[in-house]
Amino acid sequence: MPEPMFGKTLARIIRKRSRALLSGASGAFKRGHDAELHALRIDVKRLRYTLELAVPIARDEALTALDLLALLQERLGDLADADTFGRTYAALAKALPANDPRLPGLETLRAQAIRERKRALETGRALWRGAETPYPERLAASISATLGSLSNGVA
Repeated sequence: MPEPMFGKTLARIIRKRSRALLSGASGAFKRGHDAELHALRIDVKRLRYTLELAVPIARDEALTALDLLALLQERLGDLADADTFGRTYAALAKALPANDPRLPGLETLRAQAIRERKRALETGRALWRGAETPYPERLAASISATLGSLSNGVA
């Protein structure tokens, strides 16, 4: 059986990180700003990695929450990649002379990155809204179940 203090400390950190994630995510998806979405991605990573510590104690409940977080982290990663590629292609194009034959190719790549960003943002928004049950409710329920298992010390 794990030390009671470990479970209590872990539960406190999970609550804090889940509140941070859930409180900022809707606005980040709504506005779609790079910096906010990047901060959300970091919040997801922190909560996910913290929840991994709960698996030995709250296996099933923690695994459900981890699956949900992995899915959101993947969507945000696609978005971050598209943002990075778009910025990279724009910077490369800006560094070339106006008559450089590589410019049309870079502009095509940049346009693809912009389309991919829009697609990734819509996919993330759709995940957040949820088809039947909104993602925030599913995540909150799975975290609540994990916290319940932590407080009971179920192994």
